[in-house]
Amino acid sequence: MNPPRAILFDFDGVIADTENIHIAAWQRTLAALGWEMSDESCARAVEVDDRAFLAEVFAERAIDGGDVEGWVRRKQELTVALLADSPGVYPGVVELIRAARGRARLAVVSTTWRENIEVVLRTSGLAEAFGVIVGKQDVRAVKPDPECYRLALQRLDVPPGEAVALEDSATGLAAARAAGLRALAVGHRQPRGDWVGTSEFVADLRKTPAVLARLGLE
Repeated sequence: MNPPRAILFDFDGVIADTENIHIAAWQRTLAALGWEMSDESCARAVEVDDRAFLAEVFAERAIDGGDVEGWVRRKQELTVALLADSPGVYPGVVELIRAARGRARLAVVSTTWRENIEVVLRTSGLAEAFGVIVGKQDVRAVKPDPECYRLALQRLDVPPGEAVALEDSATGLAAARAAGLRALAVGHRQPRGDWVGTSEFVADLRKTPAVLARLGLE
C-alpha cells in the first residue's frame, strides 16, 4: 500500500468529543423559550441537522411559523462559545495530527458548521495543520452523501485512491466509501460493531505509531 497523499478527518466524534456541548447549547436555547428538555431528548440533535431538530420540536408542540433560523443561530452562537471554553479534543489527536503533518495533506470534512471546527482547531493549536476545511455550509447534501468528500478532494487536488478518511459513524464511513476513499473507523467511546462495515477499525487515536501504520504512514 502506497502512503496516502491526504488524510481527511471527520470532526465530531473523531477530532473532538462535542456531543455534550451540542446538548448543553440546545438545552440553554430551549430554556429561553420556556422549555426544559432532557439530555436524551436533546441528544437527537447530534444525529440530525439543527434546523431539522428544531422543526421537530416545534411540530411536537404544534407551533406553526416558529423562527427556526433565528433560534438555530442563537444555539450556534452558544455552541461556539462553549467549544472555545472546552474544545474537548480526544486524547492522541494532537499528537497524531502533528506527526501526520508534513507526511500528507490534512483536511477536515464534517457535517457541522465550519466555525465549530475552526474554534476547536484554533484553541487546540492545530489550525495551521489543515489546508482544507469543509463544513455543512459548503455543501448541499450532508453525509452519507459523498459531496463533502468530493469537494475536499477537489480542493486538495488529490484523487480518492490516494487519500484515507477517519470516521466514527456508519453515515460518515458510507460517505467516504461512496467518494472512493479508503476509510478507517475510529471508536473512541463506542466499540466495534456493525457500523464499521468493511472498514478497518481502531479503538482510539492514543497510540500514534500504530495509527500512522494503519493509515499507511509508517
